[in-house]
Amino acid sequence: MRRRLNSLAFACALLAAPLGAQGAVVTLHPGDLIDLKVHPEAALSGAVPVDERGIATFPILGPRLVGGLAWTEVRDAVIAAYRRELRDPVITLTPLRRISVLGAVNKAGIYLVDPTLPLAGAIALAEGASEEGDLRRVRVVRDGRTLLADVPVERLLIDADVRSGDQLFVERRGWWSRNSPSVVGALISAVAIVISVSAR
Repeated sequence: MRRRLNSLAFACALLAAPLGAQGAVVTLHPGDLIDLKVHPEAALSGAVPVDERGIATFPILGPRLVGGLAWTEVRDAVIAAYRRELRDPVITLTPLRRISVLGAVNKAGIYLVDPTLPLAGAIALAEGASEEGDLRRVRVVRDGRTLLADVPVERLLIDADVRSGDQLFVERRGWWSRNSPSVVGALISAVAIVISVSAR
């Protein structure tokens, strides 16, 4: 029940959140992907990885340096190049950043996400917090440094955009929060036993 309520509240917060990376300049890094769609040449469409040198190899066009460049510059150059090679193509390119979602989530792992998705959305991709997870205690590690610690997931809808290599950790709820129903149940049972014995 708690998981369903968490998921519902989280989904509502996501729907209310503004999309976009708050004006941050989008750049690609090794491990990222470019989702390429070429119409009507569907055979040219697919995921184009960015290698350790920051180079992406596109069908027909070959290798191109994309790492560290502004995404708008990369996108415009690739579209212009395809238009020189193909007749009236419709080109769509979407950058996908590689991040990790870890800790007390239902599906921890590595995810490729669109930069327009807020960091909170990445937690949604991992199917939200597990029964032991606390969405009021999220930690964000970027470039080996803790960027945010013990913040509620709602904050990630406002002031945290996705960057390549980000690591998100959903912390576990405290011991009392996780075990209070069992402890309270045990205390009630113990009190009931004491009262029963005393009444004899």
